[in-house]
Amino acid sequence: MKQKTLYVTAGLVGLILVGAMISLTHGAFQIPAGRVLEILLYKCGLGAGGKPGPVEVAIVIDGRLPRVLTAILVGFALALAGTVMQGIFRNPMAGPGVVGISSGAALGAVVAIYLGLVTVFPAALPLFAIIGALLTLVTVFTIATSGGRTSVATLLLAGIALNLILGAVTSFVITLSTREFDVARVIVTWLMGDLNNRTWMHVGIAAATLAVAVLLVAAYIRELNILMLGEESAASLGVEIGRSRNLLLLAAALATGGAIAVSGSIGFVGLVAPHMVRAVVGPDNRRLFPVAGLLGALFLVYADIFVRLVITVDLKIGILTSLLGGPFFIYQIIRYRKRFEYM
Repeated sequence: MKQKTLYVTAGLVGLILVGAMISLTHGAFQIPAGRVLEILLYKCGLGAGGKPGPVEVAIVIDGRLPRVLTAILVGFALALAGTVMQGIFRNPMAGPGVVGISSGAALGAVVAIYLGLVTVFPAALPLFAIIGALLTLVTVFTIATSGGRTSVATLLLAGIALNLILGAVTSFVITLSTREFDVARVIVTWLMGDLNNRTWMHVGIAAATLAVAVLLVAAYIRELNILMLGEESAASLGVEIGRSRNLLLLAAALATGGAIAVSGSIGFVGLVAPHMVRAVVGPDNRRLFPVAGLLGALFLVYADIFVRLVITVDLKIGILTSLLGGPFFIYQIIRYRKRFEYM
């Protein structure tokens, strides 16, 4: 299994690098791969040739590279969040979008945009998104917990209900923003999920929140594996269930909030990636979460290539991921429907 994991990891990294190079070389202004490598080496202080042209440097370093890196970081973050939530709730249908964290983060970001805080304080967008994700997570978890025990079925139902409520509130904010066309356009475009015009600031936000989330998950990866056995088994093995679960869910909320803050609403990556990887590398989260993160990154890199270079209409990346992830979610419901209890 370890050897298979190594092969899968190497393959995913290779495909991500290929996709990144395609994104860096192709566009309205074509730049050969060799030239792109020269520019990257030059910016790293390793260039042996002459100084690249300023136009090519601006296109690669300030235009395309931040977009590629944002796609990688967002995909990894969403897959990480999905892996954590599926492990904690022992349910392959758990994910940031299903439980409502994504909707909470989206509402927080939309409020920040509507109030104009982003123009004054750029960090307001990720801050409000993370707060929205955390508040939603606490609300869902409170609804689903009774007597110290959390019902997974109730949690999923509460997540669906909160998705509807938060979606309605978000629509209300959009309605209020229609008086200012530019604000409404930004909000609607952002809600569709978009990687256009990403900058190094976006890369920094996504990288910082993901780094904290990864550190938390890595610190509690053993506890996550044990929690998959059930709360009673975890308690008998000496796991502090409340502390471990809350910190892991905090990591999921941070990863989701940071990702949505820089890319808008992108659904189903956190649901699909962990499930697909689990079938290959097994349920051990020490292998699952990094490989699932790479698959999520791969998925967004190539989804971005498709919407930017292949299709001619202005299709947003969030729409594409929903079109691909929705049928997969329905398949999951049909596959696992025998596990549900009907009254």
